[in-house]
Amino acid sequence: MEQQRKRKNKFALLLVTEDENGTIKQHTISSTVVEIIAVVLFLVVVAIVCRFVYSTITIKDARNQIVEQIVTINNLTDENEALSVENSTLSSKVTVLSETVSKKAATEDAISQETVENALPKGFPLSGSATMKEAEEGDPMLIFTAAQGVNVITTGTGTVISVDADMEYGTKIVIDHGNGYYSVYRNKGSALVKTGESLGKGYILFTIGEDNQELGYQIMKDEEYIDPMLLIDING
Repeated sequence: MEQQRKRKNKFALLLVTEDENGTIKQHTISSTVVEIIAVVLFLVVVAIVCRFVYSTITIKDARNQIVEQIVTINNLTDENEALSVENSTLSSKVTVLSETVSKKAATEDAISQETVENALPKGFPLSGSATMKEAEEGDPMLIFTAAQGVNVITTGTGTVISVDADMEYGTKIVIDHGNGYYSVYRNKGSALVKTGESLGKGYILFTIGEDNQELGYQIMKDEEYIDPMLLIDING
């Protein structure tokens, strides 16, 4: 049997037009052109649909981003307000702390100044009245004669750096008052302090008795003897 070949159906698009004179014209568009036009139209539709979908997705993403940005802005605003309150609180604390530090510094300065002032050997070296005479010319030493029962006392706060024998007066006590000042006490009595002791102002060094009524008193500044009258307060 002879195999029959399949025939491919073909179609064409017929366009009929009529001009102003009433003449009818027929235009035939081949199936190939129609297919091309159909494909183009399909691609255009697909492109439009894709564009629409893409725009929809883009708008949705943009909307989500805007919402997220609004939430972020709100959160940042809240954090900024909280930080402002915290900053205000910290500023108040810093102000209070600064005032406290300033007061403490002023107090420490006052204490330091008072400490230095108390250390200066400007007090009177005896607890009672006494007669006074100066030593020989060129010897910056004051010689006091006091009655029994009067005490030889420190003229300022300081540390005993030596308690030694003295050929003329028997015993010599040297006290370091700081800032280069030293006071020297010479007396024949028994020393009531020891080397290394820290003493306050008015601390008893000797007690005047029948055999040690005379006191030799000197002041040194930067390892040189100076006139005690430059510092001593007779009324003190």
